[in-house]
Amino acid sequence: MYLEQDRDTDETTAFEQRYPTAPQRMRALAWRGPESLAPSSFARGQLVAVREDCSHVTGRAVAWESVPSVEVGDGRGSAVAGFLVGAGCLVAILAFLAIWVNGLVALFD
Repeated sequence: MYLEQDRDTDETTAFEQRYPTAPQRMRALAWRGPESLAPSSFARGQLVAVREDCSHVTGRAVAWESVPSVEVGDGRGSAVAGFLVGAGCLVAILAFLAIWVNGLVALFD
């Protein structure tokens, strides 16, 4: 319904809330090919608007055939997330090594 001119406003609002960014909307619409293949001028306008918004967000030209798969973030929280991932990997490696050394010591006892 997002591409229909006589669409229900509640459905449109729900779609826009579910997919708040242009890249998410592009993936959800799953349009393939040029906008000129759309069945109506309203649908063409909607497709062009979503693609141009996505191009603006990503900072590069985007086509429907190459929808960005990774969201462009503002960088906040990435340092904390990276630290937590690194710390979790370190704990897992240390636990593995502790179990391995314990087994090796038990083997020669």
